[in-house]
Amino acid sequence: MSLTKISLLSYLKQEQIINDYWHDCLRYELDKNIYYYGNHFKRSREFVQNSKIEKLKYAFKLFSLKIEGKLRKKIIDKSKPVIISNAYFNFNDELAKIGFIVIQPPWTNDRSYWGYYDAELIDMCIKIRSIFEFSDFNHFLSKEFIELLEKFAGLFKSFISKQQIAALVVPNDESFFENLSIKIFKELKLSTFIFLHGLTVNYNGIDEHRSDYLIVWGKKLKELYVKSGMEEKKIFISGHPKYQLRIKEPIQFSLNNILVITKAIPGSPHSDGVIFSDRGNLIVYLLSIQKILQKCNVERVRLRPHPSESMDWYMKFLDKDFFIPDTDHLPASLAKTSLIIGPVSSVFLDAISSKVNYLVYEPKIGDKNILNRKLNPPYDGSDVRVPVAYDEETLLKFLKEKKCADADFLNDYLQTPFDVSFMKELIK
Repeated sequence: MSLTKISLLSYLKQEQIINDYWHDCLRYELDKNIYYYGNHFKRSREFVQNSKIEKLKYAFKLFSLKIEGKLRKKIIDKSKPVIISNAYFNFNDELAKIGFIVIQPPWTNDRSYWGYYDAELIDMCIKIRSIFEFSDFNHFLSKEFIELLEKFAGLFKSFISKQQIAALVVPNDESFFENLSIKIFKELKLSTFIFLHGLTVNYNGIDEHRSDYLIVWGKKLKELYVKSGMEEKKIFISGHPKYQLRIKEPIQFSLNNILVITKAIPGSPHSDGVIFSDRGNLIVYLLSIQKILQKCNVERVRLRPHPSESMDWYMKFLDKDFFIPDTDHLPASLAKTSLIIGPVSSVFLDAISSKVNYLVYEPKIGDKNILNRKLNPPYDGSDVRVPVAYDEETLLKFLKEKKCADADFLNDYLQTPFDVSFMKELIK
């Protein structure tokens, strides 16, 4: 293999510096150590590693563990099947309604669940997370650290068997604890589920294929995964636990109060391939939008960065009279917004369900966007209900034509009502 076309992670795997099992488990954290740098991130690696406050947070967690471990030992009710789940939204509440006992995993930040686990298991979770935050790359590859991970895996596996846990539900299969827990449950021949969050950035088999089952929000998402090669019988549709509205009336167009969403660079590429992105293009993206909007006599807009990004970094480059920072919680922000212009984002669903127009702006060269990444459905132009501008001319045309997204889009991607009753047949 040519060294000019190999990433650090693939080199580690090729040379067996770390074995395939732990390479797969640690890939997300290793990626972050390579790529999650720069003050355009709110919590970049160098910020966290040099922050005394961040270190104190972990010290406080360990102190809390010692106190709560003595006072709050809990017994798991085994009168019904028990599921470990840290799925998003109110998914766990719905599981409880249909007859399951649900507890959060030991690595959760919710200390109310710590009492279900031995203090040693919680202690190891906190130590592993602390190492991910503050240790250097070499430590991740050390024999000492791998032995710690192996010990944690053994303890967690014993807990699952002893407590007769029936299944696992996680929001992804990439983060370390979620990835490893799927492996452990499958070794024990117990069912594993991923409750997918958002419209995925790809359907090519890299993500969400480690678990036994994938749970998606609507029929169109299932179709896209099947088209990518995933077995249809592994995919179930739950609907969305938050968006229940079936919008029938057309979305309205207005330039009165525009919200612009930034184009963020991911902190971890989630793959062995290397995709280089120029962070200067994050600013180019916004300057391009400003130029087009000023042609439409728009004098100012609100700017909302991705939660991982630093507003301060952006404002050092931008016209502060044109871009006004938006710091509201998303529902409050949407309530006063007439139009959103932004990239591929889960905010698209929030906007449309709130009857707010969203024009997707994804400048591209060939089949790749401004950050050198390919676009996937429904943001690749394959769904006419989603207006996607691939250049400045098209964005200006959309604005002059008063282009609107079609709310009917939600009917395919978000099934209603929310229903996870199929879990009763899959978990015995």
